[in-house]
Amino acid sequence: MKNSDKNILSTYLLPKIIILVFTAILVLPSCNTTKFLKDDELLLNRLDTKIISADKKTNVSELKSELQQFYKQVPNTNFLFVPREWYWYRNQEPGDTTWLKKWRRNSLGEEPSILKENLKEQTRAGMQNYLRNKKGFYNAQVESEVKANGKLASVTYKVNPGTQYTINSIRYLSKDSSLVNIINDISKESLLKKGDPIDAFNFDLEAQRITSELQNLGYADFNLNYIDIKGVSTELLNGIDIFFEILPYQDNQAHKKFKVGELKIYTDYHQFQKEENVSSETLFGSEYFKESKDFIVRPSIINQKIFLLNNAIFRAEDYRKTIRKLFSLDSYRFVKINQQVNPLSDTLIDYTIFLTPQNNKWIFDLGTDIFFSNISRVDNNLIGFAVGTGLTNRNALGGSERYKLSVETGVEFKAGTPIQTNTLSLGINNSLDIPKVTKPLNLVLLMNKIGVINDKSMRVLNEEGKTTISLGYNFLDILDNYKISSFNTSYGYDFRPTKKHRLVFNQIGFNLTEYTVRPAFQIILDSNPLQQRRFETVFFSGLIFKDLTYYFQSDNGPYRSNYAFISSLELSGLEVYLANKSYNALSGSNNVWR
Repeated sequence: MKNSDKNILSTYLLPKIIILVFTAILVLPSCNTTKFLKDDELLLNRLDTKIISADKKTNVSELKSELQQFYKQVPNTNFLFVPREWYWYRNQEPGDTTWLKKWRRNSLGEEPSILKENLKEQTRAGMQNYLRNKKGFYNAQVESEVKANGKLASVTYKVNPGTQYTINSIRYLSKDSSLVNIINDISKESLLKKGDPIDAFNFDLEAQRITSELQNLGYADFNLNYIDIKGVSTELLNGIDIFFEILPYQDNQAHKKFKVGELKIYTDYHQFQKEENVSSETLFGSEYFKESKDFIVRPSIINQKIFLLNNAIFRAEDYRKTIRKLFSLDSYRFVKINQQVNPLSDTLIDYTIFLTPQNNKWIFDLGTDIFFSNISRVDNNLIGFAVGTGLTNRNALGGSERYKLSVETGVEFKAGTPIQTNTLSLGINNSLDIPKVTKPLNLVLLMNKIGVINDKSMRVLNEEGKTTISLGYNFLDILDNYKISSFNTSYGYDFRPTKKHRLVFNQIGFNLTEYTVRPAFQIILDSNPLQQRRFETVFFSGLIFKDLTYYFQSDNGPYRSNYAFISSLELSGLEVYLANKSYNALSGSNNVWR
């Protein structure tokens, strides 16, 4: 450790650490909440679940996490090392009616977690019922144990799950004869297989899969109520035969298959709208309504977000996708879709889409930031502030394009006598998000035409992608040392094909960073050539490929582990390299362009 670091520690940090520890020693004993308890009360201080006698196939950590959802009572938390129930006790007397004491009680405090026998029993019973009825541990036993240390209670739930029953066989049956062949095909992609543990959650997923498959085949009225799941014990040890039975429609009728009928789109709907004030046009095979003189958002953009096609087989996936993609248009606050069976044909569903625009086309925001630092330099305390403002247009070009202009400036001072300015900064950045994949200069489209990207993937990219354009300038002046000016621009695409995956591809981009070094700082750089290279003007370019970033976010539910993965690839000078190679091939030379 350097002497300067030791001086910082001894001068600034050590006294503060000593004061904090000394304060905690004095304050914490006075925050003892057990003195407020009645003679027959115990404060829940610790809670735990222990899995005992589980077989090797049981995922103990996962099962323990699932059982925690049944806790009916948990210990109180702390705020600044002080139990939150202490704030509640100290501010709950009849005379504590001032706003400050109410705020302490309601915001900082928590009602004391007094151990209650009935809640403890509900927790134990909930765990045991869940294991027996939902997880296939038909002989599971759960017991609770309470240990008291003075007025503090520790509760442990001891779980003996026993052996988990497994699937011996799976059969899919249909009482609707028109669906027999379809159900047979659907069953081939089952999420369940012989030997899987009995788990109601997985059965629910399979039932939902069957429902989604049928809804995507036109059976719009089909739902989970038409699936009956039964289990029959077998002579095999711990084996269960599972039956998924498809029930017929009302009065034993066959389920109907629907097609998409007429589409009506109200492009500027509001709750007080009157039909006599609305005009309509037939565009793209649908009827578009508007009250304003011009369409707020071009119908061609709206049409790209609608996947319900006239006379096409109804697909629930298209219905949900339409709602999601219409909601992605920044110009609209609300999206509502009404559906009804066509009065002339009971196998057609007509749809009316109501799009309610935002109240304000423009958004303005303003923010400030103040900071103080005495760590980086012993002899110079730094204080500074920054102001940032943003102006956003949610429908810049009439196609629900989102344009944002943001400006941020800041200044940093050396605290002392006199106060001296140390750093100045300025940033001006523009961005434009277009809710579609544009065609000009589109390398992705070219890759599809030459076969690098197949048609199915290209369709997904077009449906889930948007175009992003940015232009910015940033300036930083450290007055004693150097100035940095940075210009950047990019043109690319942002794809989110699924909830878990996201791909950001900047096809075109330029970054220019210029340094201006002052004489005093140049002396330091002259003695360190490696450091000096960091202050040379740098230009990064990309006309064919600039950078690619991939994001992955797992979604294993609230009771399992989740993780994120981010990878990035950046390339500069590819177009110069290709031009150099082409020139050398044509001219027969061997020049190297730099």
